[in-house]
Amino acid sequence: MNILFVHQNFPGQYKHLLPYCQAKGHTVLALGNVRPLSAFPKTYPYRHYGFDRSSGRDTDPLAVDFESKMIRARSCAAAAQTLRDEGFIPDVICTHTGWGEDLFLLDVWPTAKLIGYCEYYYNADGFDLGFDPEYCSSDSLILQKLRGKNASILLSLQQVTAGVSPTRFQRSTYPQELRSRIRIIHDGIDTRHAKPQKDLYLEVRGRRLSAADPVVTFVSRSLEPARGFHRFMRALPRFQELCPQAHIIIVGTSEGGYGARPDVPHKEQLLAELEGQINLDRIYFPGRLAYADFLRLLAISSCHVYFTIPFVLSWSLLESMAAGCVVVGSDTAPVREVIRHGENGLLVDYFNPDALANQMHAVLSDPGAYASLRLAARRTVISHYDRADCLVRHHALIQDAFHGHI
Repeated sequence: MNILFVHQNFPGQYKHLLPYCQAKGHTVLALGNVRPLSAFPKTYPYRHYGFDRSSGRDTDPLAVDFESKMIRARSCAAAAQTLRDEGFIPDVICTHTGWGEDLFLLDVWPTAKLIGYCEYYYNADGFDLGFDPEYCSSDSLILQKLRGKNASILLSLQQVTAGVSPTRFQRSTYPQELRSRIRIIHDGIDTRHAKPQKDLYLEVRGRRLSAADPVVTFVSRSLEPARGFHRFMRALPRFQELCPQAHIIIVGTSEGGYGARPDVPHKEQLLAELEGQINLDRIYFPGRLAYADFLRLLAISSCHVYFTIPFVLSWSLLESMAAGCVVVGSDTAPVREVIRHGENGLLVDYFNPDALANQMHAVLSDPGAYASLRLAARRTVISHYDRADCLVRHHALIQDAFHGHI
């Protein structure tokens, strides 16, 4: 069959699914807004689409997001028309429902089946908005913008043959009446590479650290409140009192993030707040790491901390579990779906920095007592999130859509 993958920041969630489908003998094509696509060979089946305009300066603040989605939808549809005129007719289109790209594709290819990647639906209560009082705004405009962000998502869901969410929690963010159309299939973790490894080391700021050293790790693409960076940092004064010899490696950048960009990056805010309370000689900020170095980091980790508000679950949590880390996670809904306290990891109150410090200290003080958690963590990922199995399930969904079995 012919399969089209659409994602404005391609490959996004389709990095492994497209080549998997190609290897199965299907004709595949990717459509996105990235240029150049330097991570792939020139022969990669990818087409770029551009925009014919940007959002207007005088657009109502509540309509800016929707206008950008309409511009993206029209631009993507124009590229689709070119593909159609060239003779490409997809049987199935796999597309992220959060960017608006898919809104007019069935007008171009009315016989195609649409499978939507349902990453997150925004809610006024019970999820990310207002969870952390420190970053809770009473500005009614934020709530109004949130509802506006869902407008294009609802239009997308009205068209899809089926949806895919990577976790039960993420599916639960969608309206109850839509959830039955959304299957839970994770993108998948490569457990052949993310695995326990011995005799590795990582050089950080001139120091060569190995699994023999007391190492606490924290990883987030952006060091931001959505991933509990501030909660982790505020646990460090107490933790360093308990474990003064521990090395603390914090991976991520101050750029981007899910919330509004602050005037002063969160990292700098926290360092200023904690000045004189923490020993920076044993705290390392290497920025982002190449994936091979990221896996080396997990291999030497004595205790890995993963915090998040009720939001999209990071791949890094599952990768750290696959690598056999002792994970201390926030006791929040996305993490509870994966970690069972005392069985395959540990959970602490998101809002209690002393509880986090004490738990990290306990893990470093008696590593042998937590050895079983390392084994169980890896088994969890292999059983439910292994990439090979997830790709099979994704491919089966595509086939079901193509054959009309949905």
